[in-house]
Amino acid sequence: MNIKNIYYFITSSRAFIIQMVFTLNAIYYVSQAGLNPLQLVLIGTILELSILLFEMPTGLVADFFGRKKSLVIGTFIIGAAHLLEGSVPEFWSIAVGSALWGIGWTFISGAEQAWVADELENKKLDQVFLKGAQYSSLGAFCGIIVSVLIATVFSVQMTILFAGSLLVLLAIITLMVMPETKFVTISREGNSSIRQIVLAVKGGVSQIKGNTVLFAIAAITLLWGLASEGFDRLWGAHFIESFSLAEEDSIYWFGAFYAIAFLLNIAVLKVVEIYMKGRYATILLLINSLLSLAMLFFAFTENFLIAVLLYWVIATLRNINYPIMSVMINERLQSQGRATALSMFGQIDALGQVAGGPLVGIIALYTSINGGIAFSAILIIPTLYFLWKIRKVA
Repeated sequence: MNIKNIYYFITSSRAFIIQMVFTLNAIYYVSQAGLNPLQLVLIGTILELSILLFEMPTGLVADFFGRKKSLVIGTFIIGAAHLLEGSVPEFWSIAVGSALWGIGWTFISGAEQAWVADELENKKLDQVFLKGAQYSSLGAFCGIIVSVLIATVFSVQMTILFAGSLLVLLAIITLMVMPETKFVTISREGNSSIRQIVLAVKGGVSQIKGNTVLFAIAAITLLWGLASEGFDRLWGAHFIESFSLAEEDSIYWFGAFYAIAFLLNIAVLKVVEIYMKGRYATILLLINSLLSLAMLFFAFTENFLIAVLLYWVIATLRNINYPIMSVMINERLQSQGRATALSMFGQIDALGQVAGGPLVGIIALYTSINGGIAFSAILIIPTLYFLWKIRKVA
């Protein structure tokens, strides 16, 4: 397989497996583990706090020791996290699993994008990232179908355990099939390890501060983080509690929620790839304007079918954000130290989610789940200012 196909295989396989869990974990958390709204958000906050703490160190691992090693370690840790949370449906085990998941993800984020950008020498990254997102959506779509089948035949808990085992297997496959021929370590002779780390961090900061678009993207990433965590943890509870979905019915409904969303995502990303090259900031401005409005209506509608339609709109718009942003970032980063700089964006996102998650959770606990989702929608609005400012240069 060539580099592009290996990238598509690994990203789509991981999306397939992780989506097996994400399709049903809201049901597992609410119906089997009995978590309340604040605990649901705290689970996400713990995950994002671990990302905040480990994003930079693991980015340095990728820049010093190789992207491949970082990807293998991260995939294995995420598999172990799902095995733990699936073994014991209690708050403590889910919390520890979330912390491990966050640590594992930091080994993957930045490293994977840096690996493919280096191996392809920055050529046609827009096409590769957008097509990779489409393959990931297709993999996730298949993961939804498989997760529903396994949960129907066995249980939600068994689905999570099976997915964890598959991720461990994927880590082994990645170790065997992924080449790494263009990696250049950022270590410098004559400098101590601490000095090299300081230089790597300074290099990443200078790249972001020295580029108007990257600096604006950093601000947007922080705001997205503030807004996203509450919605991620509350939309499932909103369907289950506001519309009184039974566990048996929710398995099928949640499968449909994700399945249609990913099919829509594939179609819209294809349109973006073909017709909207070079106008990414304008696209994001439109997407996030619609996203904020859709989330507000989703929070307060009392009609189940309208809520379903709005969820599909929200999920599709959110899934378009990240591959477009990846293109904009990677086109402006230097190869050496790329993973460290990308990890900084991951850390900024985690900082926003750690700060925003508990705030939204408290609002939801003392008002309603609807109120928490509405507040998340309001937090997206400031991103429109930064996207408007860079629309002519990005």
